[in-house]
Amino acid sequence: MDLRTPIEKERDAEHAIICNMYTELMAKYPRASHNRLFGVIAEARRMSVPGVRNVLIKHNLYQTK
Repeated sequence: MDLRTPIEKERDAEHAIICNMYTELMAKYPRASHNRLFGVIAEARRMSVPGVRNVLIKHNLYQTK
């Protein structure tokens, strides 16, 4: 049984799209900087760069020092 609200479901779907975009871009452009990829994703998803970075950190795809 899924107890998430519709807003939570939308957010999780958006996070999945962001994570997929990041893994695809990392595979396609392995030498590109992380911040450059964050910018590309942020522009495509109409988000801020820190917002994209926070999503990726929460999903363990990016780690800060």
